[in-house]
Amino acid sequence: MLLVATCLVSCRAKTENTAAGSGGYEFPIEAGKYRILGIRTDNTDHARAKQNAESAIANNPNLKAMVGLWAYNPPMILSAVEGANKVGEIQIIGFDEDEVTLKGIEDGKVYGTVVQQPFVFGYKAVELLSAMVRGQKLDIPDSNLVFVPYKTIRKDNVGEFQAELKRINAGSGTPPPHNQPEYDTSEKVKIAFLTNTVDPFWNYAHEGVHVAEKEFNAECEVYDPPNGTQEEQKRFVERKMGDGCQGLAMSPSSPESQTDLINKAVEAFHGNLLCHDSDAPHSKRKMYIGTHNYLAGRAVGKLVKEAVPEGGDVMIFVGLMEQLNAQERSAGVIDELMDKPIPPEIAQYLPKDQQPTEEKPTEEPTPEKGADEKPMNEEQPADGKAAEEK
Repeated sequence: MLLVATCLVSCRAKTENTAAGSGGYEFPIEAGKYRILGIRTDNTDHARAKQNAESAIANNPNLKAMVGLWAYNPPMILSAVEGANKVGEIQIIGFDEDEVTLKGIEDGKVYGTVVQQPFVFGYKAVELLSAMVRGQKLDIPDSNLVFVPYKTIRKDNVGEFQAELKRINAGSGTPPPHNQPEYDTSEKVKIAFLTNTVDPFWNYAHEGVHVAEKEFNAECEVYDPPNGTQEEQKRFVERKMGDGCQGLAMSPSSPESQTDLINKAVEAFHGNLLCHDSDAPHSKRKMYIGTHNYLAGRAVGKLVKEAVPEGGDVMIFVGLMEQLNAQERSAGVIDELMDKPIPPEIAQYLPKDQQPTEEKPTEEPTPEKGADEKPMNEEQPADGKAAEEK
């Protein structure tokens, strides 16, 4: 239900100045003080990502903010901005925790970034898959969506966050709470963890996998597709279906076109398949573990508003719009800049202190009800039905 609702508000544009699918957007989008010029994709080619950024700067003299939604995008944007001598003139807002991005925040060249917790992705994937293979009970929401909180990083907390990453890289990452208080780990399991490309982002997930392997008596093969292609993912999945692997955690690069492959793998692994980082909601996968990408996109949009409070032209950059996380993040950025309300079925996943509150208008006196008469109890509507829960 959540992901369907997200898609209804999502912008599925693949390139700038094209219609945006189910969201009905067409670039450029006028969003109050902001004008969203478009979304530039690079097919996970870092050189092309830099060229896209350079082209955007050259062709848009009024550009005020550049948003990079995959880990390598902000460093490529920073390189292009530095090359054009526009540091400070164009604000850079990122996603994920690439070292260059974090150093840029430290140096005042990048305004901020929204980070996930890939260490937790890797750890929880091994924990939950191991339990699934062993047929052990898990406490999973009915939605089959296991969301890992994101964090917003600015100059005031970047140092603390960098220290946390150093601990993870040193093998001292802090494991998240377990889904169950106790597991029977006497039986060794053989599972796999598939990412969507080679990137430093995934190194933190690898560390989570390695920590969890020891704790849950699992042997987990990790594979990063060198070129980030669907074919590479397909070959790996097909190999694992035939080598005794008992479960798979996968970040699908194109969930719609990979649904059949995922469903075949679900059958081969006796249902022991989950998605992480990017979901395939129309497949038979057991669950999704990762960030709520639409809400994380809204957090990126808030950073844009902070960085460029006076408004201006904004360009968005991402690897592949076929991937659901790219669609949802970009939708979140755009909807935030357009000041759209967060749909209630999505807002429920916000922290309690951030959830919107519905304010009831003060009842005006009417000829039938004088100004001195007390209004009807708001908890008991006139039709006698219980008031709807907020």
